Amino acid sequence: MSEPKHTEATDESSAVGERVSAILRAAEEAAEQIRVDARELSERLLDEARDSAEARIVELTSEAERSRREADDHARDMRLAVEAYAKKHRQDAEETGRRLIEEAEARAKSVLESAQEGARRIEEGAQRHQETLRAETQRLEERRSQALHGVRELMAILEELVEDANEKPGRRLDAALSDRRLLGRRRT
Repeated sequence: MSEPKHTEATDESSAVGERVSAILRAAEEAAEQIRVDARELSERLLDEARDSAEARIVELTSEAERSRREADDHARDMRLAVEAYAKKHRQDAEETGRRLIEEAEARAKSVLESAQEGARRIEEGAQRHQETLRAETQRLEERRSQALHGVRELMAILEELVEDANEKPGRRLDAALSDRRLLGRRRT
């Protein structure tokens, strides 16, 4: 009758250990997935910001070039009538083109910096989350170790009680288990 209780305790101990191990594996897998997701999101945001900035640069540069072409065409037409006016107008158009290009580059730089800042914040958040998961994993590992230690102590006490019951045939195992003084003994 004492062997089934020993087997049940061993089975329960094994089940507890397996559950704790499964929880730890799940926590590690979740942490890894969060890191992967954060990296993917960060890379996607950077790619979107770069694409947006490049598209905006192309758009603004094209607009500036179109303005410059129009100004050159207009200056050429006006040169026949008034050379001085055409020269002045061309200078104005070129200045406008430079200003538009400078503005486009400034806007593109601002968009890129904003995207980089967003990516940095996401990365920092992911790192904080990863540190939290590490701390939680360590706490779970410590609790698992404590539980295992407790189970080992309980197994030692139970083995001692089974030995006592086998050595003293008159004493029943269930009586020994109900005696709290015996359960408090430590194996030497």
